[in-house]
Amino acid sequence: MIKTARQQSGNAEVTAVTKAATEQDHLNRLHSRSLSFTGTLRWGICVLACAWIALCTAIGPIYRANASILDFSWHNLLLFICTFAVCFAGMVVLYLWARRAEHRRREREHNGNETHRGPWNAEAPNERRPGSGLRIRIRIQALGVRMRNAVDGYPRLHSFGHDAGRLIIRCTDRWWKIAIILCVGWLWAYATLLVAFGADVRAQVNEFNLWWANLHGIVLPYKQGFTQMDIYPTAHYLWPEQATYLTNQHNIVLTMVYGGIVAVCRAFSGSDDLGLVVLAGTQYLFAAFCLSVTAHRILTFGKPYRHQGNSMKAQAGALPRILILVFLLCCPLVIFSTISITKSPLFAFAFVWWLGIWYQLLRMRSDGMEGTKDERRTAHDSGDGRRTPTYRIPGRLTLAMAVSTVVMLISVKYALYIVAIQLLVFLIADRKRWRFYIISLAVPLVVFQVMISTLVGTGTIITGDPIESKGVQLQQIARVAQRNPQGIPEDARKALEPILDLQAMGQEYFPNDADRVKSSGTMGKITTYKWRTVTAHDMKAFNKAWLEIGLRNPVLYLDAFLAKSYGYFDVTDPPYVAMSYYVNNTYVQDSTVWIKGWSHDWRNSVVERSTAWGNTPFWGWFTHGNFWVVLTLVLLGAELLLRRWLSLAYQLPLLLLMGVMVVAPANNFERHMLPIAFSFVFIAIAFWQESRCGEKHCGEKQCGEKHCGNSYSRDDHSPESNRPECRSRELSDHDVPDDDKLAS
Repeated sequence: MIKTARQQSGNAEVTAVTKAATEQDHLNRLHSRSLSFTGTLRWGICVLACAWIALCTAIGPIYRANASILDFSWHNLLLFICTFAVCFAGMVVLYLWARRAEHRRREREHNGNETHRGPWNAEAPNERRPGSGLRIRIRIQALGVRMRNAVDGYPRLHSFGHDAGRLIIRCTDRWWKIAIILCVGWLWAYATLLVAFGADVRAQVNEFNLWWANLHGIVLPYKQGFTQMDIYPTAHYLWPEQATYLTNQHNIVLTMVYGGIVAVCRAFSGSDDLGLVVLAGTQYLFAAFCLSVTAHRILTFGKPYRHQGNSMKAQAGALPRILILVFLLCCPLVIFSTISITKSPLFAFAFVWWLGIWYQLLRMRSDGMEGTKDERRTAHDSGDGRRTPTYRIPGRLTLAMAVSTVVMLISVKYALYIVAIQLLVFLIADRKRWRFYIISLAVPLVVFQVMISTLVGTGTIITGDPIESKGVQLQQIARVAQRNPQGIPEDARKALEPILDLQAMGQEYFPNDADRVKSSGTMGKITTYKWRTVTAHDMKAFNKAWLEIGLRNPVLYLDAFLAKSYGYFDVTDPPYVAMSYYVNNTYVQDSTVWIKGWSHDWRNSVVERSTAWGNTPFWGWFTHGNFWVVLTLVLLGAELLLRRWLSLAYQLPLLLLMGVMVVAPANNFERHMLPIAFSFVFIAIAFWQESRCGEKHCGEKQCGEKHCGNSYSRDDHSPESNRPECRSRELSDHDVPDDDKLAS
């Protein structure tokens, strides 16, 4: 007996040493890998991302005081260091936590999926600890065990928590259940506020009205007088000779839809108000649909199977569901966007739907690459001796991708570039699915662009003015004209004379907004951009003159660029135009017929409370778009360090949207940040799931991870895992959820 006990003790010591050596060897491999060239490049990119966030935060006080980068002091340097440390520490913590979770998963798979509570289990007290560097983590694990044991000591409390979790899962296990919860939770906003809008919708409705009147033979002023196209404005050299009043300023398809619905409702009610409320209600339902189907895809790990009989496929637990619902029901950005009929919220909701489809598509690809026995039977010979699984994408998923792409294209013009870049990336990286990408992305993209080009070529609509894409350049020229007019070279001044009034630009320059130097406004505005007389030949000299001025004034150019873009990455900067602006502006409160009398004071109260919440230090960041932008950039940096190329592939549009924000006409304009803000909660939960379960078995019952959020996870060797419904299988047309039926 004594000899047997000694042998067992010796075996335990050998096991502990072996585990420690295995862990240390794995960490050494990770360290050596991180020192490689690609590892250095990845870390360098993450350092630059953190430095950019820190720089925008550090210079915020400078530009809010209308100063220059030359006023950078040690206070700003201290703010830069603190911000950089926080952001970089966040990336490193996410990276190390995910790596540790990956190591545990590999160790569990290596040991046959045995129950694993940590490297030093309480059931093996004789095991040696390899060192004291991990004592803090061990103590945290021990504290968690004590807390679970404390809860288990109260059977009623444990039973209540278990039943509550199952109830939450049962109430949110279908997309339509989540949609009902969202509609009920947002109902107060639609019932009391009715609609939120600004100048863009008014302009679209006016364009449609002018076009309809001209179509019926009513003579209207064109180039001889002031009309709707002179408000933004659009240069007259772009106007066709035959009078037309439709432009592509706000995307012609959306203009026709909004204007047509308002015109029909006006015929029944006598005013535009009913049409605006109908548009808000339609977007309200569309928002609930897009967010609910995306949440369902994330919570089912990209496998939104139907229920088959009484069996239930693996889904996330109660905690991720609570987090999603709390964000969607409490964040003012989401609530105000549901009834705001500007183009950006519509694009944001369609973008979230589009992102969820990409997530499901790549989860299918990951499962196909690691196919089970049933899937390998359908494999075909790739020609080089390897067996490659076939990918069968359901038709409804293709239709959903195509519809979401179309909605994005008709909402904002920069969606064209996002879709084109994403199409190019996946045609190169995933050539096996080229048919799917051609049908769902290339066809809508080409058809839409051909349609716009045809309408412009035939003189049916007026194309957008290229000056709209030169916001940064205009701000830089205007800052020089205001603060150093003598620094403008004479050649550049002569080249810009037919295009811009430099003296007026210096007077109208405002660091946060480029619209003032583009002659935007109604009659009586100061003319900075000579849209009536400028020609296409004059515009050819613009870039050369801009470059000449920049070579003489590099500091002012840098100031103008940073002052117009820093707010998107500075969480301490209040929004220049918040989403609450569209709730109680003069267009809503004064220019409507009967909407202005509906809860007039309540609208002001809602906006005041939202603004007060946003001004609260730290807690108010939750209501600002730049807070979610910074979190998204930190999370993407951690995924880059972890080399999660599949995740980065479908999240690439988030980085493109950040580039769009930088070149946008205004600084810290919250509506430009909506797609990123809405997407963060979903990509964060996907990151957590993939870290705990891995990309191969995330959401499957054989993942074996107890804390992955999967309430139905089981051990690989359990009898339940051998049942047919527990095996992963290729998604077929019958397994697609009912969420995309609405699209058809």
